[in-house]
Amino acid sequence: MKNKNIIILLMITFMTVGAMLGILEWKKENPPVDDKVSLIIEDQQIKDRKEPYVDHTGIYLSYDVVKDYLCEPIYLDKNKKRVFMDMKDKEIVLEDEDLSDFVNEKEISINIPIKRIEDTIYVKTDLLSKIFEMDILYNEDSKIVMIDYFSSKAQLGEVVNEDKIKTDSFLGGEKLDLGEMVKVFKEEDEYYKIRNNEGVIGLVKKENIKVFEQSNIDEQLNEKREPFNEDGKKINLVWEYVHEKSKDLSKETKIQSLDVMVPTWFSIINDEGTVINNADDTYVKEAHKKGYKVWGLVNNSFDPKLTSTILNNKSLRKKVIGQLLLYASLYDLDGINIDFENVYYEDQGKLVKFVEEIKYYTKKQNIILSMDITVPSTSKRWSKVYDRKALGNIVDYMAIMTYDEHWASSPVSGSVASIGWVERGIVNTLKSIPEEKVLLGLPFYTRRWKESKNEDGKIKVESKAISMTYAKKIIDEKNAPIIWNEEVGQYYAQYNEDGAIFKIWLEDPRSIALKIGLVEKYDLAGTASWRRGFEDVEVWAVLQEIIKNGRTYAELGFNE
Repeated sequence: MKNKNIIILLMITFMTVGAMLGILEWKKENPPVDDKVSLIIEDQQIKDRKEPYVDHTGIYLSYDVVKDYLCEPIYLDKNKKRVFMDMKDKEIVLEDEDLSDFVNEKEISINIPIKRIEDTIYVKTDLLSKIFEMDILYNEDSKIVMIDYFSSKAQLGEVVNEDKIKTDSFLGGEKLDLGEMVKVFKEEDEYYKIRNNEGVIGLVKKENIKVFEQSNIDEQLNEKREPFNEDGKKINLVWEYVHEKSKDLSKETKIQSLDVMVPTWFSIINDEGTVINNADDTYVKEAHKKGYKVWGLVNNSFDPKLTSTILNNKSLRKKVIGQLLLYASLYDLDGINIDFENVYYEDQGKLVKFVEEIKYYTKKQNIILSMDITVPSTSKRWSKVYDRKALGNIVDYMAIMTYDEHWASSPVSGSVASIGWVERGIVNTLKSIPEEKVLLGLPFYTRRWKESKNEDGKIKVESKAISMTYAKKIIDEKNAPIIWNEEVGQYYAQYNEDGAIFKIWLEDPRSIALKIGLVEKYDLAGTASWRRGFEDVEVWAVLQEIIKNGRTYAELGFNE
């Protein structure tokens, strides 16, 4: 009876051990489903920090990880919407030796928008890898982000004999296949300490690994851009207004008539020359996939005093330029668009000097430099500040803002851009700037004017900028009659409500087509439209037919 019990006990033991081994093997082949992502930096797994976050836009690391392991000094702005990183003592490599020297000697800092998920602040890694010369990779199968610093002593290894990675794991080593590439960290007696592509870290016998030095694979900052528009074809540009977050272009179809996107990403905000950055590398990548070029806009906060401080200080000018050049490289921009408005007339010469200085470097960077200016007028601060002849000789393109004929606070109601006013603006511009550089400004908006009487009986005029589509919606809702006004080249609508008169000079495909005709008439470089999202979708077809296909306003049937 005793022997029988021993046999039964042994059978149960063997069955239990077998079951346990089976379960362990099953778990190895079928790891538990876990959305959390692990982080490995070189040969160390980081367990005491918030895990990375990965989505279709890229890899994100928590602010604490970046601060403690990757970049020092780094700090959050007071609104906790972006991180600032000091570039002092960082050896930045750009497309040209002069460019690199210029940026490195400025001791600039850059800022990057953050991503907030619940209570955690994340920083996107794409730019970090470029700035700090590190490889940041994500293995989707093992859910591991791996970070490696580049150095001249960094080593890779090729598996020349099949082996297993010796680890402390109870389950034993991970198999290495012939020809597999691994990261080699150091020697330990007859072993190399390595990490495979799945993030497994351990020891492998030296005889099974062929080691060689790693070259710096990431040379994206040194890639040469293709020359833009060498054949001199007419182009269509559109400004993309960005407050903080850029649109997701991956969900949009290609606009055939559109060549250049100009997101409003950069702004000089203080007298220290800080350029706030709202750029988005995912936006640039998606734009490039669709065949668009991307020119990042920089403005002067439309502050004349601030602008004067920057323009009259050589060191601050160069600091601003250094930041813009670095952002252009980091985000793979195809151009920079300068939108300086409301500038003291006394700074006219310094504005030319600033544009001249940045042009020297954008030429080396092989990117386009464009500028936005008003139509010629008598206003010193809004118009005469631009030395059109000097600026026209420097930049590649000049976008003429042929709109706001009647501006937001105009004392009288009127068109944003009547055809006669637009044409006069172009004719006067061409007295100073070559036509092959001039882009005709197109308004994708209009204004709804409200005229009411004050208590003293005087007419009070108010206005609000509205999109093309919203203007049409208002007219339909109010059942307001519209008539074509030949003199202004627009449809006009009017209605009464609550004792006030409302007036709208419509911008629509017909009025836009009439303006576009000036591009052919004066052989201009193309068009520049403010702003995307305000347009009637049919406008893009009009631009395609006239600018790209060479058809005329009359051929499109608008005269009928």
